Amino acid sequence: MRILPVIRLSLVTENTTSPERQLEKITQYAALGDHELVPVTEADYDLDVSGAVSPFDRPGLGPWLREDRLGMWNALCAAKLDRVSRSLFDFTALLSWLEAHGKTLIILDPMMDLTKPEGRVMAHMLMTFAQYEREVIGARVKDAHDKLVKDGKYTGGMVPFGYMPVKLEKNWGYAPDPEYVPIVAETAERFLKGATLGGIARWLRESGVPSPKNVIRKRNGKPLTDTPWSPSVVRMILQSPAILGAVVDTRGTPLRDSDGFVVYRSEPLISREVYEAMQTRLALNVAPVKVNTSPLLRVLYCTCGAPMHSTTTNRPRHPADGKGESEVYAYRYYHCHSSHLRDGKCSAPRMNADRVEEAVFGAILDVAGWYELTERKMIPGRDYSEDVARLAETIGHLSTKIAVGRATRKDVSTDEAALQRAQDQLDRIASLEPEPARVKSVRTGKTLRARWEELDVPGRNQFLQSVGVRAVAHKEDMPPIDVQPGPLVADEIPRMAIIMADGLSAVVYLGNLRDILCPRG
Repeated sequence: MRILPVIRLSLVTENTTSPERQLEKITQYAALGDHELVPVTEADYDLDVSGAVSPFDRPGLGPWLREDRLGMWNALCAAKLDRVSRSLFDFTALLSWLEAHGKTLIILDPMMDLTKPEGRVMAHMLMTFAQYEREVIGARVKDAHDKLVKDGKYTGGMVPFGYMPVKLEKNWGYAPDPEYVPIVAETAERFLKGATLGGIARWLRESGVPSPKNVIRKRNGKPLTDTPWSPSVVRMILQSPAILGAVVDTRGTPLRDSDGFVVYRSEPLISREVYEAMQTRLALNVAPVKVNTSPLLRVLYCTCGAPMHSTTTNRPRHPADGKGESEVYAYRYYHCHSSHLRDGKCSAPRMNADRVEEAVFGAILDVAGWYELTERKMIPGRDYSEDVARLAETIGHLSTKIAVGRATRKDVSTDEAALQRAQDQLDRIASLEPEPARVKSVRTGKTLRARWEELDVPGRNQFLQSVGVRAVAHKEDMPPIDVQPGPLVADEIPRMAIIMADGLSAVVYLGNLRDILCPRG
């Protein structure tokens, strides 16, 4: 009979000799019974393969159970039953398959004749215990894993961005990564100053900061993949309590211990005040303002109501002395979008971009440039749930300590006083209403003109759009304007500015600009 050795080991270490010992037992059995041993190599072994894996799916044994190799062997031989499988279902399926194909299975320790009913019953009983043992081991491994997670220990896999795994006295833990802590801090600062999630993602990409997945690959010495930063990844990091050092599950929900306390693994990367302010802004769900290279894009409109776009073309400029070749320069202008449509009815002429921008900016600064700017400050809310949980834990601990002390006739007056203080504090906190986060306008000490001079072209466009400034311009005199500016009281910020110049007429509606300016006084 031609015997095929079945070799399996769940975990291979440097000192492992189990595969050799398994093969040696099978070889001795074949020699004693005058059986022919099918030659196998280490590639036919199942090393680092769990007993829960079906024999048909194993990399070593699986190929021998296919049609092209069935004529090469008559029986499978394993040193022990669990080398074949640790699943009763898979073992039963294998026995049925072997019987259907005229094959048999030989188990050496204990010796079992699976061609007889009593042998098959014994095998099923042993397999039941093997499956039970596997499930118990699996439960223990899961419990150990869950305990490590709740204790804030590193169990492998992804590490929250901004942290790195560190070796502890026992197991592994987390610590802030000095390379990426400043990145997290600046990301939070940019977001609270008004940067969009998309803008932050662009900044991270342009700065060469690896994405969270690539940080892991970089630490493991693996080549980086094409997984760039995206707004959703930035949002996930800013929203997650993990940047406060909390242990979170796969949904980003913080884990709590049996006393209701949030489990923390390490120091926070940012302050709780900054974190709460970010959650407030994320909850506002303000639509991001699209940043453009033209400062009046989506701000400047034609009298026909269509938006005006900025375009650059090349124009020849002749030298003043009339000598030499003509010089080509870039001429930038605004044109009505409707006039470029096939059926557009607007015939508004082009307007010099530099002149329009200078006039609109000048009008805004003349009207409101010397007013002080205010800014919206996020005032974080207050949730007392953690305070209540901590006090409840303290009260429970003190109550138990007092009960034990009384039973052993010890002085518990100090503990009783502490218990009363904790109960009084719990009663006080329980009567408090949670404070929702709110937005408050505060003075910046900086004028609109000073802030304007600090902004670049995209920044100016973003500012004008965010406060709702809108300008309507024409190269010639405009038709009468329906909207009236209203009475202009002394030292009051008007609602609009009128521009009347040679070859340019415009009305600048100041939108909500007045809401972020502080009247003088």
